[in-house]
Amino acid sequence: MSGTYYSTQPLMPFIGATKNAAGTITLAPVTLSGTATDNRKEIDVDGMQQLVLYIRYITGAATTGTLNMTVEFSPDGTNYYQEATEAVATSTVTEYQGARQFAGAVAATTYSFTVAIPIAHKGKFRMSFTETKSGSNYGTLSILAVPSGQ
Repeated sequence: MSGTYYSTQPLMPFIGATKNAAGTITLAPVTLSGTATDNRKEIDVDGMQQLVLYIRYITGAATTGTLNMTVEFSPDGTNYYQEATEAVATSTVTEYQGARQFAGAVAATTYSFTVAIPIAHKGKFRMSFTETKSGSNYGTLSILAVPSGQ
């Protein structure tokens, strides 16, 4: 068998979801806001190499919006460092604090998608969610997380 084998892949409720003793997942979407601390969650990622997020984003009624995701890592659970990205222009590589976005183009629509994040980090992983909306109602969010490690 070729490729990477992950011996550990627990399915975990992350935001707007619960898991009962029988292992059944129930989505209970949380309402988004424009403030990151309203929908922020962290998990331990020691020994993990990848994190896959199963995201269900529902835009508000009569509203289109953009789901904003900020990814941070911490080696000690106290000091957090935002994910970086880069842009290359000729021979210069410029680093930026990264932000991930998903645009919901139609009001009152469910968007279900996955995001894979490499996490070869020690410590904690934290993600914050906000919504930039066009209209009167904020959307909702549910996330399941699957950390993968050996």
